[in-house]
Amino acid sequence: MLTASKQSTNGYRIESLGKNVYSLEEINYFIYNHINLVYRDFFSDRLFDYIENELELKRLAASLRNIASNSGTTGDFVKYILNESYYYNGRELANISGLVAGIDTMGSAERLKIQGDSYYRAGYFNSALKCYLEILRNIGTEDVSDSFYGRVAYAVGTIYAMMFMGKSANTFFSYAYDLSPDPVYAKACVYMSIISDDDEELLKSIVKYKISDDELDTIRRRVRATRHEIESQDDTAV
Repeated sequence: MLTASKQSTNGYRIESLGKNVYSLEEINYFIYNHINLVYRDFFSDRLFDYIENELELKRLAASLRNIASNSGTTGDFVKYILNESYYYNGRELANISGLVAGIDTMGSAERLKIQGDSYYRAGYFNSALKCYLEILRNIGTEDVSDSFYGRVAYAVGTIYAMMFMGKSANTFFSYAYDLSPDPVYAKACVYMSIISDDDEELLKSIVKYKISDDELDTIRRRVRATRHEIESQDDTAV
């Protein structure tokens, strides 16, 4: 990893990752990409001493100690230290700042969804999928709402749809609806069936979600319009 700040000889051990880091950028890379593993006790005197003595970032260490003395939250630390590294751009910082609000009261499933959402926005869809599927494998082990799990299942379906895996996408769209009957999930099943030219799945969706002829016609028109737009863009590119 390229680093802009001092790289230390002695590494800082991140126990939850089982690895050493050697610079502020590597610390921040861990925070940004493994936010589900970052708890309040990560920002400890041991970390502050390392930043001050090994990385020779005395002002940063003092500021972090000041946040600690003022009962700062995990989110306060995350936003401050990421801003100081200049490793992430404004959009990336805005994304993570919004996600970590209230992170100290979140359970492991909610934290893991933050991680999955971060991967998704960065385009790391396989990594996002692993996070979402792990949440669903452990469904019911935490006091989390059905609507939360519905959103996770819908996210899995969306990723499969992007991979052109229509049946898998519909399985999770349907699962999302079973968990939390949001009309968006029902319509996603219909859209996916039409896009995939899967008449069997389409019929199942129409029956299950009681899709009217008018709704079906509207969805078909939108699919045709989208396909036409994509084809037009392809023609323009040629």
